Amino acid sequence: MKIMPKIVLALTAFAAIGASAQTVYSGQSDQERRERNREEALSTYRTGTTTTTAPMTTAERKERVREKTHEAADSTRRVTHKSANAVRRAGHKTAVKARDITARTNAKFGTAPKGNANPEGINPVGVSSASPTAPSAGTTK
Repeated sequence: MKIMPKIVLALTAFAAIGASAQTVYSGQSDQERRERNREEALSTYRTGTTTTTAPMTTAERKERVREKTHEAADSTRRVTHKSANAVRRAGHKTAVKARDITARTNAKFGTAPKGNANPEGINPVGVSSASPTAPSAGTTK
């Protein structure tokens, strides 16, 4: 049973060598290819057709510039839109986090009283502006 894979391998190698022997370089086939290429080039030359294009007219040039400008504007618009969406997502994510923190704080400590939480203003009477817990020397800002 082990002999069968060896035979298949040998036959495959033999076939590969046989196929490569057929692709031996032939000077005559190369010469024929060159003749065909020469004839094609001469017939193209005689008919007067060339691969170069005629110069663009002013209208064609303006149209080309308009197309390129339009492509640049589209590209810029796509990049700007992508950036704006990224900023919008970041802002939304921050707002969601802030709402979560507020909800957790309210759940832990209760909600803040409605209305004016500090009725005397930012510096209540008798409290130093330098330290909110130290007594005032009489005047506050």
